[in-house]
Amino acid sequence: MDATSECEPLFLGLDLSTQQLKGVLMNQRSSIVYEMGIVFDDELPEFNTSNGRYVNGDTVTAPVLMWVAAVDLFMSRLKATGLSPYIRGISGAAQQHGSVYWRQQGVEANKQLDPHMSLRQQLETVNAFAVLESPIWEDSSTGEQCLNLEQSAGGASELARITGSTAFERFTGPQIAKIKETQPHVWSQVSRISLVSSFIASLLVGNIAPTDSSDASGTNLYDIQQGRWSLELCDSIDPHLVQLLGERVVMANETVGQLSSYYTERYCIPRCPVVAFTGDNPSAFAGFESMFAAAGHSAAVMSLGTSDTVLFPLEKYPYSLNASSVAMQHLDGHVLQHPTDRNLYIAMLCYKNGSLARDWVREHSLGSSSTWADFSNAADIEPMAPKAFGFYYLSTEILPRAKGIYRFEQRADGSIVSPSGTRYQSVTAFSVSNHPGDSRWSDARAIIESQFMSMCVDYAHKEAGAMTGIAITGGASSNPTLQQAVSDIMGVPVFAAAIQTTEGVDIKALAMPAYGGAIRALDQQSMSLTANVSKDGSKYMLKHICNPNNRKHAVYVQALADFEFLRNCVSSGVCSSGACP
Repeated sequence: MDATSECEPLFLGLDLSTQQLKGVLMNQRSSIVYEMGIVFDDELPEFNTSNGRYVNGDTVTAPVLMWVAAVDLFMSRLKATGLSPYIRGISGAAQQHGSVYWRQQGVEANKQLDPHMSLRQQLETVNAFAVLESPIWEDSSTGEQCLNLEQSAGGASELARITGSTAFERFTGPQIAKIKETQPHVWSQVSRISLVSSFIASLLVGNIAPTDSSDASGTNLYDIQQGRWSLELCDSIDPHLVQLLGERVVMANETVGQLSSYYTERYCIPRCPVVAFTGDNPSAFAGFESMFAAAGHSAAVMSLGTSDTVLFPLEKYPYSLNASSVAMQHLDGHVLQHPTDRNLYIAMLCYKNGSLARDWVREHSLGSSSTWADFSNAADIEPMAPKAFGFYYLSTEILPRAKGIYRFEQRADGSIVSPSGTRYQSVTAFSVSNHPGDSRWSDARAIIESQFMSMCVDYAHKEAGAMTGIAITGGASSNPTLQQAVSDIMGVPVFAAAIQTTEGVDIKALAMPAYGGAIRALDQQSMSLTANVSKDGSKYMLKHICNPNNRKHAVYVQALADFEFLRNCVSSGVCSSGACP
């Protein structure tokens, strides 16, 4: 940060993700003036984590004290920059679904922190946490507890109606139930339970901070329509669970307290409002939403990484008692409370077979020495749909529930007849297209059509409004062929997150959950978000990448019904898989 920004109010956004604690400082013109990250494996090696966690089969945890130590280290480095005296508000995010279990000694110690000692030293000394290794979002060891929770709700559909999701192993409710059932001696010591997001806020305000409603939506315990914890579901685990979680649930733009004097005395940060922390996905969505508003589009975000994720807004709750049969028949994915608007919701669709599946196709169809440029060349052809489709599920997919490799071609004598009357045949490899003007059909084209058409199908199931634009992020989002395929299949302009500086616009991976936190902290101070880039900062923005080819989009719209029919055949087991890795 340039010295010319001295005395300018700054707003801190934090994000405690799986692998690091990130932070951004934003000025009142919404320009980023400083960014920093603490990578757990590299900078806190004493905890011996791998990518920020411990993996023991299906059980995946992270050491709570590592997160505490990361806050110590981050604040120390922030103080060293000389910027901490100018902070006027703080908010942020954290990985979803994880949970922290306080002992009463920890609750009391957090209220009376000594500025001459580190957070870790003080909380470790009093044995602040009943569970030292917190379950996190990658854990899948709670299958039995998921079944029990669905039974308590009256079935999977009723649980989804109440909480926005059927039971998921990684969600907080099943994780809490497992700890109570398998570690009763530990459970007896639990005084309060925080989600990872509210845990970081609790450290900052020196008291147990309330959970925000959007992150609460990822617990399988929160009644979204009522805006409170479901007493029935919580009681099915423990009659005191609502009190352990804290009855008060807030929106992510509400102030949950003032910064503890500990940080003022130790790190020179003035007493300032701490705005509720939320989950990383809702916080990132809120950050993108602010940029979409400036671009005149509704928000939809697609992350193309190891797994693929799509987030988009919903104006009505799709699982209400008077919801249509379409929504209630398709309970996959998640519905979350919007982080800052009580009358809106967010749909989150998760696909396990993302970049790893695309990489497998590249290597197996084009050769182990092939490059992503080779993949793009093979995929940059005319639409294969509806003449041929492929499905590539190396791991058991979430949407739909299926595993294996499946290929289909239109054949006059095909044995699979779609509702439109089109005949398809299952094949082990695509043939050379006999349609004039077509290039050779390729698995490279088939997988990206399959992945993005699946997203179209699942988007429609949630009965969302018309999409007007989509931002793509993640490692694969820089591929021009994928960018254009997203636009052609979805039928909307595609944008990329970028940083605008005095030297131009640079597309890059941005710390969006932390950015969303800084935006909420800034909003609480009613500062303007519309000014130009300051001379000493960089501004997050959306850069327009491409527009849909209307001719190709019409082809995909026409093909979508046959695609969904074949996807249902695959997930129901009607069609046999080809070679599976």
